[in-house]
Amino acid sequence: MLTLYTAIGTLKFVKNTDGKSTPMVLNNHQEFGLCDHELILWSCLAFQILQIHELESAYHVRLKNSGRPDGLAFSHYLNRLLLRGLIAKGEGVTGVDALYQLLGKLHILPVHETFSTRLFTCIQLYVEGKIKPGDFGKYLRKEKNTPIEETVLKLTKAVPLTTAELVTCVDQKKVPKREDEVLTQLYDGTEDTYLTLADQAQILHIQYPVLQAVGNLYLNKQISFQRF
Repeated sequence: MLTLYTAIGTLKFVKNTDGKSTPMVLNNHQEFGLCDHELILWSCLAFQILQIHELESAYHVRLKNSGRPDGLAFSHYLNRLLLRGLIAKGEGVTGVDALYQLLGKLHILPVHETFSTRLFTCIQLYVEGKIKPGDFGKYLRKEKNTPIEETVLKLTKAVPLTTAELVTCVDQKKVPKREDEVLTQLYDGTEDTYLTLADQAQILHIQYPVLQAVGNLYLNKQISFQRF
């Protein structure tokens, strides 16, 4: 069984009355404060999709580089972020199944400030000693999207959609432009939801091209995930 993890929400820093900045993750219009260890763990999964051993290794490396004390066990902070809905996980027998279980029920939001995001990533990689100043140009350059990736971006810019809804849109050649059109075009009955739609798409195994596009866009920092 393969298990994959990724981060939910977007990070921002809020100044307290004493002038100190507190890290917060914004998800579904709610703000969640993070302690230092939670921030390190969450940031390991920002624009990343990792297995548990990869996540734990990345966490300990960043924790060591930060100079902070070990704190509680890695599993404590992971479980706390999972319970608060700030990390998602998906399990499956194959990589495709695990990826769909991870992403199928998550809402996709385009990242508008992609250059700023890429610049922040370059600075972070440089501070960690992973790239040199001469490498900035390569990492700042915007990746050229495939036709299916452009389709995904176009659809998600028009209306918030889950990965399962995107799968259905592409499969049925539907192009909803408003939220009410999502209901009328993608759902057959009043009892259907994006959760049941995700289960149906999983059974039909029609998700791979869209899954690949969503994964690539996320790794290239062009979209983020929210849980509604």
